[in-house]
Amino acid sequence: MQTADIVEEVPRSEWREGWPLVLTAALGCAFAASHAVTMGAFVGPLTGEFGWSRGEVTAGISFGALGSIFLVPALGPIVDKIGARKIGLLGPPAYAAGLLLISLSGPSIYGWYAAWIAMAVLSLFISPLVWTMAVASRFERSRGLALAFVLAGMSVGAAIFPFAAATLIENFGWRVAYRVNALAALVVVLPLALAFLRDARDLRAAQTDQPLEPEAVVPGLSLREAFRTRTFWQILAMLALVAGVYNAIYQHFQPMMTDAGMTAIEAAAIAGIIGPVSFAARLLTGHLLDRFSPPLVAASAFAIPLLSCLLLIGFDGDPVIAGIAIACCALASGAEIDMIAYLGARYFGMRNYGAIYGFIFAGHTLGWALFPPLVGVAFDRSGSYDAALTIMAALLVIAVALAASIRKPPMRDVDP
Repeated sequence: MQTADIVEEVPRSEWREGWPLVLTAALGCAFAASHAVTMGAFVGPLTGEFGWSRGEVTAGISFGALGSIFLVPALGPIVDKIGARKIGLLGPPAYAAGLLLISLSGPSIYGWYAAWIAMAVLSLFISPLVWTMAVASRFERSRGLALAFVLAGMSVGAAIFPFAAATLIENFGWRVAYRVNALAALVVVLPLALAFLRDARDLRAAQTDQPLEPEAVVPGLSLREAFRTRTFWQILAMLALVAGVYNAIYQHFQPMMTDAGMTAIEAAAIAGIIGPVSFAARLLTGHLLDRFSPPLVAASAFAIPLLSCLLLIGFDGDPVIAGIAIACCALASGAEIDMIAYLGARYFGMRNYGAIYGFIFAGHTLGWALFPPLVGVAFDRSGSYDAALTIMAALLVIAVALAASIRKPPMRDVDP
């Protein structure tokens, strides 16, 4: 089914009024992930210049991500209280500052870690929490598809940024690559956010000329009520496992390819497959979530990356095998972040969306942050990724079982 046909089936008013916000949020999400999706391109240059191991380099992004485990849940209630716009407008300049700090790292590994810890704080303002909250508040009947378009921005970024980073590194060095990324975030995202970043509460306030308290008009569970449900913890554990496996494979994919004899540019080009595949997977996932059982959709999406693990065990450098493996992995990346936003809103409502999203995202980030350095350490000790890939395949089986056993969602947003 064509995208236009899908859109025709949902209320036209949501898309007629909300498409500029969706576009803005998609670009915001694309840049929010740019420092993560390009890490693989920086591993070789950093190990070569400073003598750091792969585990040490990838631990940098993990230090930053672990910080967000505590910071995103703290940000969630603030977004619920004051809205997405006031936070989101700080995002591009704060994120650019974080990228500039990273570009100043070295030769001490501790400076690298400190820059990533600072990035954990600065990247909060441009995080998917802000963009998805605004979009989820303005879409209901086509929420799955709208969020899919927003988070598909990360897929576009995953296709463009690694190749752009590798090209900049080869021609100008790794420091310039980070600085160009910082400038692009300011030039592209900030003007659009100023023009279009408004959530449902902003629109209601403009119509009534008075600020509205979200608790008085929006249905949903409190954070404490969500904690008391089994569904909350199943979603959190499922996404932590899937995110960990996906990010470990992605961060180590280009080093795997170069170990097998590919050049850095060839490895980056194959890694770029994840962009268009995850883009298509996100749109398909959003369409399916609006029409079928979310547990079934999640279990199906998270089963496919098992093939990635199996294909990469004993990898011998075949580019076709590499392309299939990263494409299967891309299907998980096309669903995991989307599931946080969609399942959070669908199962627990919008009343405390930011707070609930923040805690689910923290669990997701825990897996996302821990797995890459653990896999890097496993490689440093054994000289092979095979044992780590076998363990990750087993963890994906557990994630699929958790997804399949989630209860059916309510027919509409949850009433308090």
